[in-house]
Amino acid sequence: MQYDQRVPEDPVAVRIFLDEAAEPIASYRPPARFHMDTRSMRDGEHTLRIEAVDALGNTGVRLIPFVVSNGPGITVTGLRAGSRVRGGVDIDINAFSAEEPFDPVRAESAGPIPVWTWVLIVVIAVWGMWYGLEYFATPPAFAQTPTYAPNPTLVAAEAPAVQTSVQTPAPVASNAATGSKNVAGFDYSALGAQVYSGNCASCHGETGAGTPGAFPPLAGDPVVTGKDADAHIKIVLHGLSGKSIAGTKYAAQMPAFAAQLSDAQIAAVIDHERTSWGNQAATITPGQVSRDR
Repeated sequence: MQYDQRVPEDPVAVRIFLDEAAEPIASYRPPARFHMDTRSMRDGEHTLRIEAVDALGNTGVRLIPFVVSNGPGITVTGLRAGSRVRGGVDIDINAFSAEEPFDPVRAESAGPIPVWTWVLIVVIAVWGMWYGLEYFATPPAFAQTPTYAPNPTLVAAEAPAVQTSVQTPAPVASNAATGSKNVAGFDYSALGAQVYSGNCASCHGETGAGTPGAFPPLAGDPVVTGKDADAHIKIVLHGLSGKSIAGTKYAAQMPAFAAQLSDAQIAAVIDHERTSWGNQAATITPGQVSRDR
């Protein structure tokens, strides 16, 4: 091993020792840069001892332990450090240098579980975790909680809107025998039920009970049963969101139907809501919808 040797003339000198050597491998005047070539050292633990001596002979010492690992890595199977053995022992030994590319076949050591099996197990475990999270069946007790319940807004948005292309029916007289209902000659019974089933029932329910936490019930709702129907008409025309009803705030947004439904359709579905499920509110005509639109 060869190093640059420079004897300091200054009052402070630095000497560098390797392991327990009595003679320094280099001497410098600080500050200095020291180059150490580990390729000439044996692999394993070493200690670099640095001594600084001042003009009065006082010495400062610093020890830096380090490990040299230039040689090939060694794997041993069949004997562990500190093992107690007796009789014959089969030991498998393999070695690889840092420059060699990884070869799973050569890297394989004799043992109960080969490396490729561990890799396969990890891949299957990761896939299983993903599959379980993606397709885990929600227990019925939690299916309607905010965490697991489907977003009603997305469900309503993805559901195809049913538009009924009908003309405003001609005024007809009330006919108790056929069960038709009319207001001021406007028959809303059949048309109102049809428009409600196609556009409203998916959120508010066929019985007007609503969806808990998402869409309010229409049965007994103060707007639906109110004496003045203007608020009811404007909500159907322009939509609504973020309003608390009877102390409950509903997360989903009521979409606007002004562009989808005619005045007659909106009047018919409002009359259907105001006279169904126990509601007994005043009905309206298409003219009132046209005025509010």
